[in-house]
Amino acid sequence: MNALTRALLIPPSWLYRCALALRNRHYDRPSAVRAVSVPVVSVGNVTVGGTGKTPIVSWIAEQLQSMGRKPAIVSRGYGGAAGRGPVFVSRGGGPLCDAAKAGDEPVQLAAGLPGVRVVVGSDRWAGAAAAAADGADVVILDDGFQHRRLARDLDIVLLDASNPFDNGRVIPAGRLREPLDALGRADVVMITRASPGGVYPRIESEIRRHAPQVPVLRADHRTRGFVDAGGVERAAPRRAVVFCGIGNPERFQQDIRELGIDIMDFRAFRDHHVYSATEIDELQSSARSREAVLVTTEKDLARIEAGDHGSSRTSMIALRITAEVHSPEPLLDALRQLGDPGGA
Repeated sequence: MNALTRALLIPPSWLYRCALALRNRHYDRPSAVRAVSVPVVSVGNVTVGGTGKTPIVSWIAEQLQSMGRKPAIVSRGYGGAAGRGPVFVSRGGGPLCDAAKAGDEPVQLAAGLPGVRVVVGSDRWAGAAAAAADGADVVILDDGFQHRRLARDLDIVLLDASNPFDNGRVIPAGRLREPLDALGRADVVMITRASPGGVYPRIESEIRRHAPQVPVLRADHRTRGFVDAGGVERAAPRRAVVFCGIGNPERFQQDIRELGIDIMDFRAFRDHHVYSATEIDELQSSARSREAVLVTTEKDLARIEAGDHGSSRTSMIALRITAEVHSPEPLLDALRQLGDPGGA
């Protein structure tokens, strides 16, 4: 973004910021917030783009299961056709619909989390209520920090270590969804894509300015091999043509390189990109001409499975990624302290 464009975007950014202030003032009133019958854990961020949220949501669901809870994930289902919903993507036995209906991330979560309900719809309160009525005893609100109408018991905010605050401006002049003083609403802040022994004084200093007492955790993600469209494990290729439509394509490319795979071609599309048959054909042609394997993310593979691409998806594999939270005790303690089922 050049200086002239940045200057032109500052006035609409101010207007957006004023609208946010009015909205947040409205939801600061207890009467504007509606609870459901079970505890709600929100996982979100303050920037647009990828912060590694999906692996963290999955990790939290697994931790709750290990504590004997019956978690459900409630998502808007971005990119899907569910509308207001609620639509059950899974009742614990795997996907009941595809990414065209539910969005890519909910389908990915449904496929990778046996025993976890996944519900989508723009009315997140209705989704949470439906999950509770179906037997869930705790709800994980995916991308929920700005969705304030649904009351929550725990607000977890993720910040990407590589670009936590962008230029410090709200959209459209920057990538912030809210001014940084919104961190004051957080119960836990997690710096993602962070190395175990990493030091992040600038990020932590900014967090402490707005949330002096909040626990600050670090998390990274780990690659867990490759799978095909059916979820079957596949061997790592030596040569790959790599593509993705996610919020942080550079990190995905780096993950592939760190596995010692030669990247013969790399193509990045916008986040949640819906692939056309022509684009898939071009990617397959690139892989064939280079005697390479076509590699993408699990999220992208879910979208391609939902499209009308015939058997094309059988010729590609996805890199499986999971979260690793360093020194997670403050968050685990907070999860253990959630109210009894039905008592939130």
